[in-house]
Amino acid sequence: MAEQQGSSERPGELTVTVEITDNTVMDYLLKFDEQDRPARAAEALKVGVIAIQSASPSLDTRVVEEKFRLVEKELRENVESFRKDLQDRLQEYFMTEGGKVPLFIERHFGDDGKVSRILDSYFSSEKGRLVNILDGRVGPDSYLGRQMDPSNREGILSKLEKTVEEIVRENSREILSSFSLDEEDSSISRLKRSIREEIEKLQKMTGEHYSEIRELLGIEKGKTLEAVRGTGKGLDFENALYEYIAGLCFQMDDESENVSGSKGFVAYEKVGDYVARMGETSRSPGSVIVFEAKKAGKYNLKKTLDELDRAKKNRGAATGIFIFAKGYEPVETRDFYRSGSDFIVTVDEEKLARGENLIFLESAYRIARTLIAAKASEEEKREIDTGFINAEVENITTAMKNVSDIYTKAGTIRNSADAIEKTLNKFLDKVQDHLDNIRSHLPC
Repeated sequence: MAEQQGSSERPGELTVTVEITDNTVMDYLLKFDEQDRPARAAEALKVGVIAIQSASPSLDTRVVEEKFRLVEKELRENVESFRKDLQDRLQEYFMTEGGKVPLFIERHFGDDGKVSRILDSYFSSEKGRLVNILDGRVGPDSYLGRQMDPSNREGILSKLEKTVEEIVRENSREILSSFSLDEEDSSISRLKRSIREEIEKLQKMTGEHYSEIRELLGIEKGKTLEAVRGTGKGLDFENALYEYIAGLCFQMDDESENVSGSKGFVAYEKVGDYVARMGETSRSPGSVIVFEAKKAGKYNLKKTLDELDRAKKNRGAATGIFIFAKGYEPVETRDFYRSGSDFIVTVDEEKLARGENLIFLESAYRIARTLIAAKASEEEKREIDTGFINAEVENITTAMKNVSDIYTKAGTIRNSADAIEKTLNKFLDKVQDHLDNIRSHLPC
């Protein structure tokens, strides 16, 4: 563009004479007067030098690195602040002492809670409605009680005594002369018939009153037994349970299989009734969870865990869930028990028959999937906070024990069962929130 004609130097100044042939530069300088062109040319040269220096790779790299360091620092500070705020909020809601959730449970289900007061109003030995009903029907002040009270002048025994006295007073001679049961018209025969009639009346009256009591106390039990007899349209407990597990696996995009009675990886072993294989959308595709279902007693904790361990080996499972029909579980486990990555839970057959949520089974399955995903991430040496995950799982386990207590208290109150079920479903939502926290903490 230019050709250097000559130069001279002196301190603080450089003189360069150039010949400009570039059309762009010439068009720019021709806009100015001839005496102003040298100054304008120097300004343009300065701008060009600055532009060339700004485009230098080393300068550009330093600027970018500096900017990224600032951004990285800001991101780390915000992430740390978020984790701290989240941990504080979780502790505020779920810590054992003073947490909002434990306080809420205690307020509603503790000794002085609303549900406890409802239980007392129905079943208190002093003022419960059931006691009042029984007292009113068969108690000392009831009609039946007054009839059987010998001190009641209008009672059956008093009537018999009065009848005998009248007979003796009016027919003393006839009684002495005809004191024989062989005579149909004798006084003793009439007395016998009178007593028999009164006894028959008493039996009829008593039967009617007890029928009313059985109807009051047994109507719900009858409905329950009928529901159990119709479980799964005639299917037995294990088949009905597998239908529920299959539906649960479908929701999670997992694959379920009923392998009951078939051989597994261990020779001559058939233990392990169902398996669930985690789907492709999970963090550990192909991992297996085994289920063992029992409706039989005589199982203690050790025997249960031993059989569950055999089922895991036989089905190649990472974790196992042992399911007992409610009432057959070991005394050590109650409704929900965790041993490492394995679980022992109960299933209420009535709820299974009605198609209701089986909260203990569903919670165990969701936690088992989460623990498998966490272990897979740890084996891949991804950065995860195992302490945070274990704390969340412990919070869930504690919550499930509280749910078990609530189910025990609510089992005998059918009129208020709907309201209690809604509260329990909220607990399940809380469990899902904990699991979502864990999943969000795991790297993708």
